[in-house]
Amino acid sequence: MTTEPRIRPITGADIDDIVALSADEFGAAGAARDTLELAVTGWQQLKAPVVVARSADGAFLGYARSVPNEVDPSPRPEGQVAEIAEIAVVPASRREGVGRALLARSLKTLRLLGYARVVARVTDAFAVDGWTVLPAGRGRTWIEPFIARDDLWFPSARSGSYSPLLVVPFDAARPRQAWATLRDEPPIVEAEYELGPDSRRSDAAATTAITDALAELPAAVAALPPSLLRSLIESPAASTKFRSRVDS
Repeated sequence: MTTEPRIRPITGADIDDIVALSADEFGAAGAARDTLELAVTGWQQLKAPVVVARSADGAFLGYARSVPNEVDPSPRPEGQVAEIAEIAVVPASRREGVGRALLARSLKTLRLLGYARVVARVTDAFAVDGWTVLPAGRGRTWIEPFIARDDLWFPSARSGSYSPLLVVPFDAARPRQAWATLRDEPPIVEAEYELGPDSRRSDAAATTAITDALAELPAAVAALPPSLLRSLIESPAASTKFRSRVDS
């Protein structure tokens, strides 16, 4: 009979096991040793928890690593969304509930850290209750309420005048996005769009999708920081419907 795995935060004793499994599963894109060392004592300050699964006798079973939204082109680590960057289980313990236990503990921790939503870039095999998995090649773009960090985009502008259009870039190895809601704190607006390895076209598609959504949401338009609204209006990718609604 399989016993429940023991899930806990990372310690220094876990680093070698995580590095080895991460390299096997994710190659060069896996967890770096120095990142894990920082997580041992600083994960709460970094808002980047790493949790580990071990058996009752201490055998390493797997890990999950979560990070704030720090992805280009629009990092926002103090924002509403976190990403589960990696989750991996040793081959001998797969299909025994270890991955689900790691995922559940990660979500609990991210909720306690104040995040409202979580995204994971996943393969076609991902199917977990409570998650919305977008079709392959589809992404979600969104705009969150202003936070102080947003002033760093244009330091000379009036405070509160800009917030970024947020996206999660395409990952060919994990072509689907899965989303989970942790608490009721929605963005100003969100939309789905077609993404791909060409970032320029993906960004244009995100702008078209978000402006299409805004065209039907006058209250959301009114809530946008003024410089962001202006940049959307001036974007060649803005939808015709949005421009006509804003100009009317």
